[in-house]
Amino acid sequence: MDLLFDLGHSRLKWAGWAHGRLLAPGAAVWRDEQAAEFCERVLAGLEPPRRVAIAAVVRGQLAGTLESVARARWGCAVLRPLSTARCGDVRNGYHDPAQLGFDRWAGLIGAWARSPGRAAVVVDCGSAVTVDGLRDDGQHLGGVIFPGLEMMAEAFYARTGLGRTVTGSDADVAAGSTADAVAAGARQAVLGGIERAVQAWCQRLPGAALWLTGGAAPGLAPDLPATLQSAPHLVLEGLGQILQREEK
Repeated sequence: MDLLFDLGHSRLKWAGWAHGRLLAPGAAVWRDEQAAEFCERVLAGLEPPRRVAIAAVVRGQLAGTLESVARARWGCAVLRPLSTARCGDVRNGYHDPAQLGFDRWAGLIGAWARSPGRAAVVVDCGSAVTVDGLRDDGQHLGGVIFPGLEMMAEAFYARTGLGRTVTGSDADVAAGSTADAVAAGARQAVLGGIERAVQAWCQRLPGAALWLTGGAAPGLAPDLPATLQSAPHLVLEGLGQILQREEK
């Protein structure tokens, strides 16, 4: 069994991979804990793998620590793939393929594996939100990126100098405090951005499969069109497909 990790800005997801499917997926959020302690705690509860693969949005401290702790604990190969020009039928739409975030690349490959030969739109909601289009011949057409809920609120407070004392509620547009107004505004902006981007892609790719993934997706899904299908482990699925193809 291989062990796959999807490392975002603050959330770590993992799953085993064997015989073309995910096994026992899990997740944890990294906040104030030391990186080494966090990684040791997560890995302590996992079965020793044949090898490890890490999909990292940012190649910072946590990614390097996770790699080091995995090598020390299990003595196995640790892979950190990069986006490439092509993986099977899926072709990268960026002028410089390596610039496409690997999480986006893996998500596209995961979408293709779910419905080969069908166009797809992949919405990934994390610290940032990305919406990518994939043609029915496997050609990635590019996509958009905009701040997610937390990043948008943080940018507001940083630029205005107001200082953030509490996290507001985003439940109602009729907010009665600045904290609630910022949270609700960020939510409406993210929802609107997703809906507009998906609508634009659907005009370009009629009949496309619409996939929704990412750590913030469950909280946003109730207010998004029901045509968006939940695929919480799409990046891990794509990472597994990449490993499987490299072995052939």
